[in-house]
Amino acid sequence: MLPLEYLKNEMVMELFTLAEEEFGIPSNGHLILPFDSTFMEYTIGLIKRKASKEVEKALIMSIVNDRCSSSSLNLYQQETRQQLPIRSF
Repeated sequence: MLPLEYLKNEMVMELFTLAEEEFGIPSNGHLILPFDSTFMEYTIGLIKRKASKEVEKALIMSIVNDRCSSSSLNLYQQETRQQLPIRSF
């Protein structure tokens, strides 16, 4: 679960954009994210610690660069992906 205030965070917005591009907009209310729960926990930890804008930008750039990486990594992620439902409060 994410607090509603996190939805305004640039990192979270980028992650949701990535999820939408990869899986579309869900009709059942659950958002499927194209990375594992450890990555999401790391991102939430950065938000909780109020990471600097530079750190946020670095994470976003790593996401963007990762999206442009080899298709073999994408194939591996598809095989090992965990579905992580996201709810806000």
